[in-house]
Amino acid sequence: MSTSKRIFEMRKRYLNSVVPLNSHDNFHDSSANLNYGRVDLLGNAVYPSEKFLAPIPSEGSLYALSFVADAFKDFRTYYLKTVTAGGIRQGQNALSIVQPIRGWESIHTLYGKNIDDIYSKLVTLYFEKTGASGEQTDRRPENFEQFVALLNDLLHTKGSEIRLTRSSFVLSRQNGIASTGLSIEIAPNLGTDSAKKFFGNPNFKFYMNALKKFGFMVDVDYPGRIIADIGSPEMQHYMAQYGITVDNMFEKMYYKASDYDYYLLKVYISQYYNTYVAQYPSKTITTPTKCGKPTKRVILREQISADDYSDDYWLSIYVNTRNFELSHPLNEHELKKVIKNAKDLRKNLDISEAIRYIGDTMKRYQFKKQ
Repeated sequence: MSTSKRIFEMRKRYLNSVVPLNSHDNFHDSSANLNYGRVDLLGNAVYPSEKFLAPIPSEGSLYALSFVADAFKDFRTYYLKTVTAGGIRQGQNALSIVQPIRGWESIHTLYGKNIDDIYSKLVTLYFEKTGASGEQTDRRPENFEQFVALLNDLLHTKGSEIRLTRSSFVLSRQNGIASTGLSIEIAPNLGTDSAKKFFGNPNFKFYMNALKKFGFMVDVDYPGRIIADIGSPEMQHYMAQYGITVDNMFEKMYYKASDYDYYLLKVYISQYYNTYVAQYPSKTITTPTKCGKPTKRVILREQISADDYSDDYWLSIYVNTRNFELSHPLNEHELKKVIKNAKDLRKNLDISEAIRYIGDTMKRYQFKKQ
């Protein structure tokens, strides 16, 4: 048995020892369903449009998708009425007050932090790398072309760990279900201890049944997190009030990440280089001579615009980046073929067709390793 499978079985036995998983049918196993709400019905990485968010009752400014917010308001009203009427035990624990502490989290904020972190790693850890014997390896680029080559080199070795495109980031473990707009948290995640407290709470059975009544699931690893079950008739009742069904939800309320990957890649790589130029406008190169006195030459770096380079140049970078992020599913021959096909589509049709082709091609490999 593989290590991952053994861990999965141990986890399953532990959870069943705490609370029988078959005692309720509205548990959500986030470990087994990582992409719930993050891919559409065609397997495209997606994220919600902010115009479909609505506030949820909380002490701060918390949001969820509109139909989720409506369902939660009704659930909480029903739940608290039962508490007030003495139908369940009262107190200050999470299952007495069901007070949200976290809702939707912006993918733009999460992805933006990720982009900043990549730049920091590139400049501070990669351009000047300390070898095993303590020597410094100077990789500092002299121009944009060298900068891109070094970025490609980093992606080639660490690509599956570095999520440069938004599609890749949406499906990574760095991005959680909070960005989908489908989840609401009513208690902090304190690991197995908090799970035990939830499962052992005398109100837990009513909590589970009440959530099911309004179309919600409970994260089995983190029972303080509730998740809209878009497949349940109860949640579909709330979806229908906005003309939303399972079939059209992602098309109407979400963006497809790959539609913007190409343009964002151009922007961020250009910004990376221009930020680097602003921080390090010059480079001094010292060259030894026969007479013993080294010569010094100063190179002044110049800022660039993404439009200084052709679409064909950027298409090649885009394809290679996606291949790096997906752990190299395409060999060199296949890469060249995809790049050529994309360039032909750009030339004979337009850039959007080339982008769509790349997105559809790379999508086939995105679930093999995340």
